[in-house]
Amino acid sequence: MVDIQSRLEETKCIFQEDNNRTRKMKKLRFETEDSNHGLSTTRGFSWFSEDVLMFEYQVSDSIFEILKSELKELTVPFAQIETISFKNSWFSGGKILVELGSLKNIDKTPFLEDAVLCLEIERKNKDTAKEFAVNANLALANFKFDQLG
Repeated sequence: MVDIQSRLEETKCIFQEDNNRTRKMKKLRFETEDSNHGLSTTRGFSWFSEDVLMFEYQVSDSIFEILKSELKELTVPFAQIETISFKNSWFSGGKILVELGSLKNIDKTPFLEDAVLCLEIERKNKDTAKEFAVNANLALANFKFDQLG
């Protein structure tokens, strides 16, 4: 029978190796058309570290794309995140869904829908999005495990 502590140590070692690779990983590009009832588009990047998920984005009008907001940054601590998942789509690249346990300092985010951050992914970034979701979930699981001890 496998000892749970040794298995967790193996997982942490794998994460450390993957973490070095994810630091070199490109930021995940997203574009969400449905912010503000379809009248604006949000474009940006997302990335994560050991304890936070970060977003850098800009909102523009979806008609002429002339009116653009200032560049905004959002940092979501892993303590506020319940799950991170990738939802496949037939016609686009899919979505990254970040389910939140708290809306503290996040309530005015344009890609927030019912306590879930929804990032639409272009088809060409689909593989990167899948890898992002897996690695972010691993980082989230390690964060939650460290909080237990």
